[in-house]
Amino acid sequence: MSATDSRAIVMYARPPVEGRVKTRLQPGLSPAQALSLYEAMLSDGIERMTAFAAGSAVPFVSFSGECHAAGELARLLGTVRVEYQLGEDLGARMAHTVETRLREGFRQVVLLGSDSPNLPLDYLDQAFEALMAVDLVIGPAEDGGYYLLGARRLHRRLFQQVPWGTAGVLSVTRERIKSGRITCHELPTWYDIDTPASVARLQADLQRSRPGEDGPEPHRTRRVLAGLTA
Repeated sequence: MSATDSRAIVMYARPPVEGRVKTRLQPGLSPAQALSLYEAMLSDGIERMTAFAAGSAVPFVSFSGECHAAGELARLLGTVRVEYQLGEDLGARMAHTVETRLREGFRQVVLLGSDSPNLPLDYLDQAFEALMAVDLVIGPAEDGGYYLLGARRLHRRLFQQVPWGTAGVLSVTRERIKSGRITCHELPTWYDIDTPASVARLQADLQRSRPGEDGPEPHRTRRVLAGLTA
């Protein structure tokens, strides 16, 4: 089995529906503006993920509900395997995804969110490299959750009775890792785009970045952000 066939990278995403994405950015942004930003971040994230995955992993996008994409997003989704999440809550859905990929024969499974369009691609490299030696990889998010989870075995307890959507996700997960004696590697901390402050930070970071220094530039996100502040 080649390295590509043994590694799966799965981006978790919401269907791009006005009024149902990036609601925490409202009323600072209108529902239409929030949707435009989300679609840009998702499109950029898919493009960057597929660029990273070329020759090293199989890319998936997993939606939390039925997705009716159009235009450029639809084109980008044609470059990955699209699936839909199954489970009563986020933990059950992630556990199902990990279990499914492992059952399909993948030896390393990395899940990541769609809220960090400028996540350094080196962090993905680090995740897969770490999974050569440990059972689990966590990418801590500054808001108390995590932006990435990688596994080579399914540890169901990590996904059960976790306060999803709160600042306690990471601390509970760390305690489960410790009590379960699970070998784990933590990546550098990063941030999600879900508050006005994080949007401003993203815009500043993109302005400082150099095109091409870390894979495809998140140019759609940069363009939408420029329009919001024009």
